[in-house]
Amino acid sequence: MNYRELNAKCRQVFTLIAGRSIKDAIDLLGELCNLCRNRDLRLQLDRHQETYLNILRYSFELKEDPQKEKVYLRLIKSLTSLADDIKEDIIRSHHLLSYYSNEFQSTLQADQVVADMLRMTERLSLENDADVAADGDIRQNPVFRSASYRKNVTALFHVIWFSDKLSESQISLLRQISQPGTASWYDKSLVVSALTLSLLRHFDSRKIDLLFGFYEAMESPVWQRALVGLVLSLSYYDDRIDYYPEIPQRLKALQGMQRSDKTVEKIIIQYIKARDTEKITRKIQKEILPEMIKIKSRLEEKLDLENLLSSSTLEDKNPEWENFFKESPDVYSKLEEFTNLQLEGADVFLGAFAMLKQFDFFGEAANWFVPFYKENEAVTALFSGSEEGPATNQFAEGIERSNILCDSDKYSFCLNLKHMPSLQKSSIMELFNMELKAMNELAMDDELINAEARTGVIITQYFQDLYRFYKLYPQRHEFDDIFKLTEPLYEGRFFKIWINDVDILRNIGEFMFARNSYREAMLVFKQLIESRKNFELFEKIAYCYEKQQDYDHALEYYHKAELLGNNRFWLLNRIAFCYRKKGNYEKVIEYFREAEKLEPENLEVQALLGQAFLEMENYGESLKYYFKVEYLQPNNHKVYRPIAWCSFMLNKMDVAQKYLEKSITLGANKNDYINMGHIYWCRGQKQEAIQHYRMAVRTANMDFSWFSRVMSEDGKYLVSKGIQLFDLSLMIDYIRLSAIQ
Repeated sequence: MNYRELNAKCRQVFTLIAGRSIKDAIDLLGELCNLCRNRDLRLQLDRHQETYLNILRYSFELKEDPQKEKVYLRLIKSLTSLADDIKEDIIRSHHLLSYYSNEFQSTLQADQVVADMLRMTERLSLENDADVAADGDIRQNPVFRSASYRKNVTALFHVIWFSDKLSESQISLLRQISQPGTASWYDKSLVVSALTLSLLRHFDSRKIDLLFGFYEAMESPVWQRALVGLVLSLSYYDDRIDYYPEIPQRLKALQGMQRSDKTVEKIIIQYIKARDTEKITRKIQKEILPEMIKIKSRLEEKLDLENLLSSSTLEDKNPEWENFFKESPDVYSKLEEFTNLQLEGADVFLGAFAMLKQFDFFGEAANWFVPFYKENEAVTALFSGSEEGPATNQFAEGIERSNILCDSDKYSFCLNLKHMPSLQKSSIMELFNMELKAMNELAMDDELINAEARTGVIITQYFQDLYRFYKLYPQRHEFDDIFKLTEPLYEGRFFKIWINDVDILRNIGEFMFARNSYREAMLVFKQLIESRKNFELFEKIAYCYEKQQDYDHALEYYHKAELLGNNRFWLLNRIAFCYRKKGNYEKVIEYFREAEKLEPENLEVQALLGQAFLEMENYGESLKYYFKVEYLQPNNHKVYRPIAWCSFMLNKMDVAQKYLEKSITLGANKNDYINMGHIYWCRGQKQEAIQHYRMAVRTANMDFSWFSRVMSEDGKYLVSKGIQLFDLSLMIDYIRLSAIQ
C-alpha cells in the first residue's frame, strides 16, 4: 500500500464514522491494523469493537442504558483517534513518506531536546524578569545567539512537528515558552508554526489548547500566527469539534470580542487571497511583465538612453516622456494594477522568488518559518568581512521592518545578495536603504495610528510564508495542501460557534462579491438572509445566480427584492434581462416598459425594447423604438443596422437601402453586404445583389461556410418576399463559384 491508498482508506474511515456507520468503520480499521507494527493498536480496536457490541446489546436486548449516548460519543472520539494512530504507524513502519526522515528517530534524543529547552527557558525567565526591554524584545540576551541554543530551537521544531500526541514534558515546555520573558518573539513564532504543522499532521486537542495559550498571551507578532494556526486547524478538523467539548467552550469564551472577530475576518479574507496566488502570478507573468519589458525597449529607442548621460541637464525630465506615456496608456494601467494588487495583500512576488528557494538555507524545513530578524546567522553571514560598515546594519534592520516581502522572501533576497559582486551588492543595498527608509517611515506612521494595520501585515506575510512552504517545499506533495480545503472556512462549525457577529460574515461575503466570486458570495448572503431579510441581500443573491446563468433562481430572488427594494429602475432591468435570457419576450417587454415609465429617454431601455420586439418579429413596434434611439442620439450609427433590417422585413426597401448605405459608408462589415444583397435581390436587381454577396464573402475572408449558413438561415425571409427556394441554393453555389474566379 502506498501513501495515497492509505490516505484514501483513512478518509473513508472518517467518512464512515461521521456517517455513524460504525460497524463498517471498525471493519476497515481492522484491515489497516494488519499492516501495523504496533500490536497494541489491534488490542485497542478489539476493545472498541466490544464496547460497540455492548451498546447494541443494551439498545435491543438488555435493559436500556441511560448513559448509552455518552458512551457512544466517547467511542466515536476513540475510534477517530485510533484511526490517526493507525495511519501514523503504517506510515512509519512502511516508510511511506520521505519527509518523515526529518523527525527524531530516538525518543531519548527528543526528550533531551525538550529537557534542555525547558532548563534554558526557565533560566531566561529568571534573568529577564527584571530587565525585559520596554518593547518586550529580549533578544539582546546572549543566550539567544549561542550556537547550542539556536541548534536546540531548530531541533525543538522537529520534535513538535513529529509528535503525534504531546507528552507532559512537551506541554510544560510549550506553556513556559508562551509566557513573557522566556523566549524571543521569533522563536515563539517558530514554535507556533511547528505546533500548527504538527496539529495538521496528527490531531491532538492539547495542541489546540496550546495555540489558544499563545494567542491569549497577546505577544505580537506571535498571537497573530497562533490565530492563523487555530483557524486553519479547526477548519481542517471541523467534523471533530463536537467530540471535544473543551474546544467549543474555548471558542464561546471568545465570542463578541471585537479583536478576535476582526482578526478572524482578516485571516479568512487573506486565505481566500492566498488561494488566488497562482492566478495572480500567471497574470503578472503573462500580462504585466511583458508590458513592463516592452516599455523598457521602447524607452531606449524613443528617449535615446545611450546619450542620456552626456546631457548637461541631468536633473531635468526628458520632454518626450509625457508624450510617450500618452501613447502607452496600458503601461500605466498595468503598473497601477500591480501596485493595487500589492496594497490589497495579494501575493505578487511568488514568481520572482520561487527560484530563490534552492539555497541550502531552505534545506532545513524550520527555516521556511523563521521570522526574519537581523541577528540571524544567515543574515550576519551576508555582511561578515563587509566594508560597508553601518550601512549593512541599517540594511538588515530595514529589511526586518519592511512590509513589502514575507519573511521567506526576505531571506531569499539576502542569500541571493550574498553571491553578488561587492560593488553590485553595495549599490543595491544603498538603493534599497533609501527606499526602505521612506516606506518604513510611512508604515510606522500607519501602525501608530492603526494597530489593526500591523496585524493585517503580519497575517498577510505569514500566509505568504505558509503558501511558499506548501507550494515550493521539495517534499510538499507528501502532505495535504492546506490551501486546498474543500469547504470554505466561514462555513465550518468552529466559525459558527466562534463568530456571532453577522457583520463579519457580511464583510466576507461582500469581499467575495467584489472579487466576482459569485457562488461563494451567494452562499454567504443566503446564510445572512435567514436573520436579515433586506432588499439588498435579495438583490445580490439574485445577481449571483444571474452571473452563474441560473436565471430561474435569479428571478425568484429579484422578485423578492422587488417587494422590498427602492432601486426600482435597476431591478426592473435585471428582471427583464433574465427573462430575455429565458426567451420570454412578453415578460421582457412588460418589465422594460415599466422601466421606460421611470426613465422615458433612457437609450438602453429604448434599444432593448426594440430588440425584444425584433425577437418577437413585431418589426413595426421594433422600428418605432429604434427610430427613437436615433432621434435621441443622432451620432449613434450602430442603430442604422436594426432600422435597415426592420424596414426590410416591413417591405420598406427604400428606407432599408438608405440606412444600409449609411452603415456601409461609415465602415461596412460582412453582414451589411449580405443584407444589401437581399434588398437588391428582392427588388429584382440580381446583378447588384450578386455584387454585394461577393463583397460579403470577400469581407469574410472567403469564408463560404459562413455565407452558406447565413443565406440558408435568411431563406425564409427571402422566400416570404418572392424569392424561389430553388433559386436560393443556386445563388449560394453561383457565388461560391464566381467569387473565386
